[in-house]
Amino acid sequence: MNYTAVMMIVFSLVLSGCSSRLPIGGEQDMGLIQNSDKLIEVKYTQDATGLQWVSPMLEISQYSKLRIETVGLHQNAKAVRQIPAPVLERVSERLTKVLKQELSSGVPLVEEPEPQAATLRVIISRASTDMEDLQITEILPYGALIGGAKALLGTRDRNVRILIESQLVDSQSEAILAERVGVILAKGVLENDSVELEYDQIKETVDSFTQDIVHFIRLTAYQATMNESEQG
Repeated sequence: MNYTAVMMIVFSLVLSGCSSRLPIGGEQDMGLIQNSDKLIEVKYTQDATGLQWVSPMLEISQYSKLRIETVGLHQNAKAVRQIPAPVLERVSERLTKVLKQELSSGVPLVEEPEPQAATLRVIISRASTDMEDLQITEILPYGALIGGAKALLGTRDRNVRILIESQLVDSQSEAILAERVGVILAKGVLENDSVELEYDQIKETVDSFTQDIVHFIRLTAYQATMNESEQG
């Protein structure tokens, strides 16, 4: 293989390895979200980005309580060789626990559907791995050859991507109030394309991601308040 061919392969690896906190490629095929064509990119904080939609008909004053369902795990997420299902189950348990802890300080939580209660549904819909982004030193010819060779041999570090869909609905009518989708991104946690993920490798990242969903709830309330003001 000549130098030019190697560099073309490396360049393609740079492009394919660029990781994002937003859905990419096949992740666009979602399992919970109903208004995917209406989702817009929202940057909650410097490190928290997601796609979100808030119903223009939502009147936040009608809701004073929140019901949080156990975070679900879609079958599509369980089919990844390097991400064992038990690890994803622990992610589900952790997200559920931390979300209840975080949101209970701002709104009363209820266990059953009832008037003036919104229900938060969250599912882990997909999981995948991709190659760690090439560093700038690796884009130089010599470094690129090494980085490209490691990728081709399957020894390059790999990122873990877990797609999380969130939906806020009326707890009684099931009317959709708001939706969000984002990605738990753990960079370079897998040493190669053979080792399996362990939960402790992503626990901190999972805990941090719960704040994205908390921001989603708060921004939904803010957006609905703005809508009510404009309509009033």
